[in-house]
Amino acid sequence: MYKVIVSNNVERKTVNVPPDTSIAKVIEESGIAMGSARPYLNGEPVHDKLLMTLRELGADEKTAYLTAVANKDNN
Repeated sequence: MYKVIVSNNVERKTVNVPPDTSIAKVIEESGIAMGSARPYLNGEPVHDKLLMTLRELGADEKTAYLTAVANKDNN
């Protein structure tokens, strides 16, 4: 099982998932809305790889960080 810390601009949650879980499934299971923000896995963009698994994306460690930070700049 991998511990994945899923976060967006305002919320953070930790979920435990098998390494063969897709990024889309991790997001779904976390219940954290990603909105239009692009998700990153351990700092690498994965917005076009949502159907790939943690293992396929090289998350070899037991803890992974899946983040999506939306730019809310109103300038």
